[in-house]
Amino acid sequence: MSLRPLVLSLFLMALLTAAQANSAAVVAAKAQAAIDQGKSPSWWQPDLSEEIQQEVRSKGEKLLGKLGLEEALQAKVSTLLTQHYARVWAWHEQVDTRLDAAWAAWDEARNNLDGKEKDELQALAIMTEQIDPLYAEFQPQIRGLIRALNEVMGEAKTVELLDHLTWSPGAPRTYKAYLEMVPQMKDEEKAILWKRMAQAREDCLACWSSKRIVKIFKKYKVRNEFSIDYFGYGYRKHYKAWVASKR
Repeated sequence: MSLRPLVLSLFLMALLTAAQANSAAVVAAKAQAAIDQGKSPSWWQPDLSEEIQQEVRSKGEKLLGKLGLEEALQAKVSTLLTQHYARVWAWHEQVDTRLDAAWAAWDEARNNLDGKEKDELQALAIMTEQIDPLYAEFQPQIRGLIRALNEVMGEAKTVELLDHLTWSPGAPRTYKAYLEMVPQMKDEEKAILWKRMAQAREDCLACWSSKRIVKIFKKYKVRNEFSIDYFGYGYRKHYKAWVASKR
């Protein structure tokens, strides 16, 4: 790609990213305002079957069991996680038809099989206009849960819980790979990549399935790959060298 198309692509990407921030932020703010005014969506107070309630409890207990908390904290954290995953389940029941379609469109835009060329700008537009605003609907619950977990067991344990939830691909693991690939990055460049990985880790609290956790991370990883290119290092070149070094 010549310099001019690359600069144009990066400029358009920046515009779309700014639009996404405004759009998703507006959706999240409206959702929070409705909850604060007592007009919470139906998934906020889910009515689940006993079978689903058991799945919800099991999901929370699995995470809780990895934290090694003292007994006095276990019940409080268990209550928070059970409530959270009940809402996750109920929210997905409402949005999965739209979410599945949006992710499918994103995958198709990035498909490069059979000689097809990826259209990363189209993929970014789909992320901006469809995927991120949908997930923003659930942001009030994520933010509230993180605040509550920080209060009950502290920030370090909350981060530990998030790392257990997202162990694959994992925020620290992915970030470490970036540092190994491009060790010459400046501190401010590293900070941009890490901020996205930390955000991906939090956003995964909206996921019920592990495959969606992978998807959330992938959309942030694509942004990081573009940033590494923008920093002037050439992501693909460094990635290929890094993979070769692992053989």
